Amino acid sequence: MFRLQGRLHQDNFYTEIEPLKYSKWCIEFDVVMLYRHGDRSPVAVYPKDPNTESSWPMGLGQLTNEGKEQEYNLGQLLRRRYGDNLKFLNKTFNVKDVYVRSTDYDRTLMSAYCMLAGLFPPTKEDSWNKNITWQPIPVHTEPKKDDHLIYLDNPCPVFTSKMEYFMSHDPEVLQVKNDTQDLVKYVAEHSGLPATFQGMMKILDTIFCEQTHNKRQPDWLNADTLKRLNYIQKTYKVKWWYPTHEMAVLKGGNLLKKIYEDMQIKVNTPANLTQKIMVYSAHDSTVAALLKTMKIFNDRTPTYSSCVMIELHDDNTVRILYRNDTFTDDIVTLTLPGCSEFCDIDQFHTILNDSMPSDWRKACGLSDANEQNFKNNILGYSVMACIIFLLTLLVVTICCIYQRQRKQYRYMELPTDMAES
Repeated sequence: MFRLQGRLHQDNFYTEIEPLKYSKWCIEFDVVMLYRHGDRSPVAVYPKDPNTESSWPMGLGQLTNEGKEQEYNLGQLLRRRYGDNLKFLNKTFNVKDVYVRSTDYDRTLMSAYCMLAGLFPPTKEDSWNKNITWQPIPVHTEPKKDDHLIYLDNPCPVFTSKMEYFMSHDPEVLQVKNDTQDLVKYVAEHSGLPATFQGMMKILDTIFCEQTHNKRQPDWLNADTLKRLNYIQKTYKVKWWYPTHEMAVLKGGNLLKKIYEDMQIKVNTPANLTQKIMVYSAHDSTVAALLKTMKIFNDRTPTYSSCVMIELHDDNTVRILYRNDTFTDDIVTLTLPGCSEFCDIDQFHTILNDSMPSDWRKACGLSDANEQNFKNNILGYSVMACIIFLLTLLVVTICCIYQRQRKQYRYMELPTDMAES
């Protein structure tokens, strides 16, 4: 077992740790890492935006050079922690040690490659080109429609229904909407977005990205408007992603369940498994969903390259660490409610059992939909089969009529007497 040394400052369930000071301890089993991609361009521009898509050479929603460096630095931080200091991770990459999965987005895939470049710089044995201090490491992904683990925008009817109810009935939401009616109207008039609260929320990300990269700001975006928009962004946007624990479970519960099940396999059959690190490259919404599901989220936006580390130790205890500062190596421990910093895996399960749905699809209300889709498919296939049968019957009938007509009009020899006349 190992312990971090340093000054501790308790803030709710967050404990700050002076970074990278270790005594002699090691991780025997497993580490799961979930991190957010690096800095990116905005995913969209608004109708009256003074900046256009051409203002972003890499394209919209893409990893920037700053983002690449942020992910590379994260990889170096993880190398120092789990390699240089804890001696848990080998210097050379071995496919049996590490598995990396990303959502099917350019920015998360590229973030994974950049992070791995920092985590596994090629050793002398791994070097394949003296001019390139990099080695290719596999990153796996699933199509969005099939990814129900770290891509969170797939249909979940129950979540959608609960969110619609929350946004139309929650007192705090209604109060904020009432207090920002003038702002909504002002933003809509100058941006070209719909004059709705949701329309105004869409502009927040674009403005943030444009400010970060010193792009031209519209004349209407005065200091007071910007202050109000930033306040909404910081105070409510992430908080309203998953306003209740039940809603968070519908988005983050599937991943938490997978993490727990993988840890149980490690505990029960450690000799048969060599994988040391499981890495997920995803989004701020994914990080927030997992933390909210584990009941340890403080409603602060996960920054670029923020990273959750869940460590399974040799005495079957679980420790959760979080790095939520793009520009420092500061790491905090996250303590589950009702547990200690090093939480026994059985107690971990007891505390979070209600956060891991036994049947996520059923919890989302997808089972009935799937059954209906299956019935619709069967009906569709039956109709198609009938059409094909009728067409086949029609073709056969036409062929029979054609053959009969050929027999009636086949060549007949003229009588001899007619031939001689």
